[in-house]
Amino acid sequence: MTNTVDQIITITDIAVKKFQELLFDANKKDSYLKIAIVLDGTQMQYSMDIKDELIEGDKVYTFNELKMVINEEDELLLKGLEIDYVQDEFGSEFTLHNPNMMEIYDDEDGGCCGGGCCCGH
Repeated sequence: MTNTVDQIITITDIAVKKFQELLFDANKKDSYLKIAIVLDGTQMQYSMDIKDELIEGDKVYTFNELKMVINEEDELLLKGLEIDYVQDEFGSEFTLHNPNMMEIYDDEDGGCCGGGCCCGH
């Protein structure tokens, strides 16, 4: 696994390679892969996008030659995120899992399963 210097995100080498291939295929090899949190009502989802420029608050993390961007507003929620790329007989996909999400939202007002959405009691 490949880690950032301060351990915000863990990403496997195969996932880094696949992201690099996607950027190359889109003729965006010098662009950034941005990971963010999107709130939709009470559900939280991860968002990935290709960005050519940085905006205020963006921090760049490098995995081999892959430049990943996380906005400082999303750092707490993304801390501990594990990204992998899996392939089986049914197809292939990027997987995102954050075991720390439960710690962030597990309080007396609600709970969280760690799968990306949180519900109140």
